Amino acid sequence: MNPVSVLPLKDHIIEILRREIFSGGMENGLELTQESIADQLKVSRIPVREAFLQLEAEGLLERLPNRHVRVVGVTTTRLWQNFHVLAAIEGEIALQMLNAGTLSGISEAFARCVDAYKQQEWSLLRREDRAFHLSLSTALDNHTLRQLHEIQHRVLFMGTMENLRPNWNKVIDLDEKIWRAVRVKDESDLRRSIYEYYTVLAQDAVEELTQ
Repeated sequence: MNPVSVLPLKDHIIEILRREIFSGGMENGLELTQESIADQLKVSRIPVREAFLQLEAEGLLERLPNRHVRVVGVTTTRLWQNFHVLAAIEGEIALQMLNAGTLSGISEAFARCVDAYKQQEWSLLRREDRAFHLSLSTALDNHTLRQLHEIQHRVLFMGTMENLRPNWNKVIDLDEKIWRAVRVKDESDLRRSIYEYYTVLAQDAVEELTQ
């Protein structure tokens, strides 16, 4: 039996604000204050301030001179840009990992994806798919790049992907292509497969946003 995990209040506030931003509930350019959010959520200003700082670091809020913050909303252009930049980051990390990383963790992560897919456990597959991609930077054993990779993943996947219903047949096929390229150390196929993976997700996310 796993221990119960209780998120800090700050993290709950981050989840709420991130969801509102990605869903369009908080529109692009909307100004927020610590006081207004604290009043709405019935919490103190301290965890709200901490949440603002985290969302600023993720690029979802922009600090203004008057100590307010402004929402950096989700648009189709930004979605395409963010997914493609993440593809570039992950592709370069993966290439570096081929020369300096270990494959055991990646192999195990991919096997868990396949198991979840076979069981048609889609919520589990969503988590395992993310873990598989993050395993590429974990295998590189570079804390700075791992943090960069994880933060960019979290911004997109905790907001955009949590309600998205991607074509899991395509996703698992592309994950297999990535894993196969890792095993045989095919650099060009690895970069191409990662780019294709994020292009598919970007298309699904844009369609979801424009519905």
